[in-house]
Amino acid sequence: MLQPDASHVLGVSDLTRQIKSILEGKFNQVWVQGEVSNLRAQSSGHIYFSLKDSNSQLPCVLFARDAASQNFDLEDGMEVLLFGAISVYQPHGRYQLITKIVIKSGEGKLQLEYEKIKRQLAGEGLFDSNRKQALPILPQKIGVITSPTGAAVRDFIKILKRRDFFGEITILPARVQGREAPGELVEMLKSQMVQDSKFDLVVLTRGGGSIEDLWAFNDETVVRAISNCPVPTMSAVGHEIDTVLSDYASDIRAETPSGAAELLSSIQLETTQRIQNNARNINDLIQNNLYLKAQCLHQLHSRMRFLAPARQVELTSMRLDDLNMRLKAGLKSHWLNNQTLLLQINNQLQEHHPKNRLRSAKQSIQVAQNRLDLSTKVSVRQLMERLHYNANRLQNSSLHATLKRGYAVLRKDEGSLITSARAAHRCSTVSATFHDGSVELEVKKRK
Repeated sequence: MLQPDASHVLGVSDLTRQIKSILEGKFNQVWVQGEVSNLRAQSSGHIYFSLKDSNSQLPCVLFARDAASQNFDLEDGMEVLLFGAISVYQPHGRYQLITKIVIKSGEGKLQLEYEKIKRQLAGEGLFDSNRKQALPILPQKIGVITSPTGAAVRDFIKILKRRDFFGEITILPARVQGREAPGELVEMLKSQMVQDSKFDLVVLTRGGGSIEDLWAFNDETVVRAISNCPVPTMSAVGHEIDTVLSDYASDIRAETPSGAAELLSSIQLETTQRIQNNARNINDLIQNNLYLKAQCLHQLHSRMRFLAPARQVELTSMRLDDLNMRLKAGLKSHWLNNQTLLLQINNQLQEHHPKNRLRSAKQSIQVAQNRLDLSTKVSVRQLMERLHYNANRLQNSSLHATLKRGYAVLRKDEGSLITSARAAHRCSTVSATFHDGSVELEVKKRK
């Protein structure tokens, strides 16, 4: 004992982990009742507190997401019923209750009873969707099981009137709170009018309240009567946050009595609108059909008139007149065509007559002669212009024209040309020829 085997020695973390596994595995869903103490609300929204009785206390935590779903605030000294799971916080080796649901102690027993009845009836299939009846398309006769003096029924009827609901509302009086309430609710559900399906819809309704106030609608006999009701049922009990077992058993749930009235009036308005639209569509269809039938009748009448014997005689006479006019027009057109052809042939004969051809040939010769004369004149004029142009160029390029511009030709005595000053220096005299004559020049030597 004082010298254990090393394999039997646990570390603190290992021991805490085993304890955590055992506790969390066994106490993962527990209900615990006690008094709230040492309440601490953190800025994160988490709430830490202890749940105690006369001999023990249990650390608890309510995380922010679960705290937000509670409909009341925890206070020190408050008796509550908690639902949650045991968890071990390993760093401190401390166990605590992770709280999911908080119920005031006075409501705790009823809440447990509520959950018990709910599980039992759900197990029997009373809440299955295949048991639900479809709501009528246009409910006209509605039975309302409620207290005739309650505010809920007044609001219900007021909203229906405001939204122009034109159905028939029958109040089936029953207590909606207290010991006698379940029996009276069942009695109304099993009344002769309901069982004989005198109504299109049965509505069970009352205003909000505590769980004790609404308990009649959690009664097992009431829930079974709703589930077995031959008429479609609507549950409109309490406020939006209140949920009773009649909500699960009924064919449809409304969040409040006012919500039920708005839902019914909306169904009526939508159905009425659909009926009006369908009526317009049917009327349009009938009108279109009548129009098509009238068109068909008109066509048949026209065909009958067309096929009548008198009409056939008229048509035959008209056809004969048309053929007669076409025949006359054809003969006239044929005669005109022949006249035109004859005229064309005559014109062709005239064109090919020797006299006409001779005249045409003479005209062609005359035209050719005129063209030849014109061409000769043009050619002569062009040649004369070219000759004159070349003569001018030749004249401008001649020696005489050059001399006339102030030049002179120097020649030696024997007549040869002098082309340089050196050659001139060799002569004593030279002959200078100008455009209008020649002169003798004496050559002087340069000094």
